[in-house]
Amino acid sequence: MGRPKTYNADEIASKAMELFWMYGYEGTSTQTLVEHMGVNRYSLYAEFGTKQGLYEAALKIYEKEVVTFYFHGLETENSGIEEIKAVIERFSAATSDPQSKRGCFLCNSAAERSAHDKATRNVVDNYIDRISAAFTNALRNAQNCGEIKHDINLKEEGCFLAATILGFFVLLRSQTGDKVIKPAMMGVLGHLNELKSS
Repeated sequence: MGRPKTYNADEIASKAMELFWMYGYEGTSTQTLVEHMGVNRYSLYAEFGTKQGLYEAALKIYEKEVVTFYFHGLETENSGIEEIKAVIERFSAATSDPQSKRGCFLCNSAAERSAHDKATRNVVDNYIDRISAAFTNALRNAQNCGEIKHDINLKEEGCFLAATILGFFVLLRSQTGDKVIKPAMMGVLGHLNELKSS
């Protein structure tokens, strides 16, 4: 009979997420993970199998907690143009937040590992699909309420807004600052105003 666990798997994955988010997969050693999480290597491998397994668990925690926190409002039946604007403005304002240098964990993963790791690519693809669908949902709600024009391709607009947000994340990670993000935000907000019904 094995010894009972003295740790929570989700808590371990959440702590690992913070390290992977900041330093990437290659920049985070197994020893660093062990020291940061306060568990031994045996427990780490017994729970997650490999460093890759822990990384995938961390990606799922990020999608479940962080992505849901920022984008769930767009997925509701009451979302519309104002909710879209709020999301755009929130991420534009993040340039003044010291934590912004982390960017988006899933975007970072896309750049680092999607090209050669199928599991990461699948998680990233689902993430992009979710964000695109969230924007499309808010636009559809706005269209149904007569808030925006009826001849708009909602799916294309949803993909455009998702791509814009993903671009913001990359710029935040690179610490570009306001010189690009703020004008881009104003351009997106102007575009949203052009979608409105006259």
